[in-house]
Amino acid sequence: MNIKALWGFVGNAELLGAESPKVKSGQEFQNVDEEYAHVLLGKGLAVELDANGKPKVAKPKNTKPAAPDENKAAAERAAANKASEEKAAAEKADAEKAAEEKAAEEKAAAEKAVKEAK
Repeated sequence: MNIKALWGFVGNAELLGAESPKVKSGQEFQNVDEEYAHVLLGKGLAVELDANGKPKVAKPKNTKPAAPDENKAAAERAAANKASEEKAAAEKADAEKAAEEKAAEEKAAAEKAVKEAK
C-alpha cells in the first residue's frame, strides 16, 4: 500500500519500508505493511495514495431527497401525537378536578354530620 504522511511522527521503520523511524509531514512510502498502513490511516497520520500518487478521496454516499409526501406524513404524525398528548393531559386535569370536588363534598357532608350529632 502506498501512503503519504500528513503529520510528522515516530513510527516503525521496518513496516514503513523507510530508513529512519522519524517521519516528516509530506513524506511518501511505497509497499507499506497493510495492517500498519491502516493503523496510520485510522489515526489520521497518513492518507492512502492511488496509482498516480494522488490521495484517494472517499466519495460521499448518494442520498435521495425526501419526497414531499414523506415530509407531509411525518408532520401529520407529529401533529396527531401532540393532539393525543394534549387530550390525555386535559382528561387527567378533569379527573383530578372531579376528585378534588368529590373530596370537598364528602368533607362538607362529614362536618355537617358532626354538627348535627352535637
